[in-house]
Amino acid sequence: MNNDQLKNLEQIDKTNLFHPITNLKSHTSEDVLILDRGEGIYVYDKQGKRYLEGLAGLWCTSLGYGVKELAEAASEQMTKLGYASLFTSKSHEPAILLSEKLIEMSPYDKGKVFFGNSGSDANDTQLKLYTYYNNALGNTSKKKIISMGYHGVTVASASMTGLPAQHKLFDLPADGFFHIDTPHFYRGALENENEEQYVQRLTQNLDDLICKEGPETIAAMIAEPLMGAGGVIIPPTNYFPSIQKVLTKYSIPLIDELNVHLVELVMFGVLIHLT
Repeated sequence: MNNDQLKNLEQIDKTNLFHPITNLKSHTSEDVLILDRGEGIYVYDKQGKRYLEGLAGLWCTSLGYGVKELAEAASEQMTKLGYASLFTSKSHEPAILLSEKLIEMSPYDKGKVFFGNSGSDANDTQLKLYTYYNNALGNTSKKKIISMGYHGVTVASASMTGLPAQHKLFDLPADGFFHIDTPHFYRGALENENEEQYVQRLTQNLDDLICKEGPETIAAMIAEPLMGAGGVIIPPTNYFPSIQKVLTKYSIPLIDELNVHLVELVMFGVLIHLT
C-alpha cells in the first residue's frame, strides 16, 4: 500500500470510527496503526512492518495468528450455521459440545457454561447472577461487590475494575462497589514488612471493610488470581488462602476471574460452579 492509500485509510478511520480506550483528541492528529495480517505471534501493518503481538489480541488469540485449523473450522461452521442464539431453549451442536468440553477442563465436578461476548459482558453476568440469586432468596440488601483487579469497561465491570482512569469522568464506581488493596508486595509493602506481615495486613483490611459495610450486605468478592492488566502480577504466598478464610467466615462467595474467562480461547463466558 502506498502512502496516499494509507493516508486515505487513516482519514476514513478518523472520520468514522469511535475507538475504545483511546485519547480521541490525540487520535485525530497522530498516525493510526492499521494492521493487515497476522502470522504466529506476529502482526503486520499495511506497510509490511512486523510487530510482536505481546497482548495476544487482548488475550483472545492465544493460539497465534494464521492457524489454518481455526480458519477451516470457522469456514465450515459459517457455511452451515453462521449464527444462532441460545435464547428460549434453542440450542445447537457446537455450543452443546463446547460446554461439555469446558466442564471437563474445569476444576469442578459439575457446573454450567454461559457464553458471552466479552470479558466485560462475562463479569456483568456475574453481577446479574448474584443479584438474581439474592433477590430469589429474599436477601434484597445483599448486593454489594468487593473487588480487586481489572474486570472490564462496561458500567458494572468498570465499577469492579480498580483503575481510577476507568472511573474518572464516568461517575464510577457506581454505588455498592468497593475496592481492596492490590496484593503487589513489591509496590505495596511497608518498610521492613515481610510477605507474611503484608498478607496479614491486607487480610485484616478486607475484614475491616466487610465489618464496616456489613457482611449481610455483600453479595460477593471478585478478584484476578493473577492480575493481567495490572502487569501480570503474582500475589504473595498464601494471599488467597488467607482472604478466603475471611470470606468463608462471613459466607461471602469469591468469584475467581480465571474461571470467568476460561473460554477466552474461543469466546468469552462464565463458568458457574454448582455447589
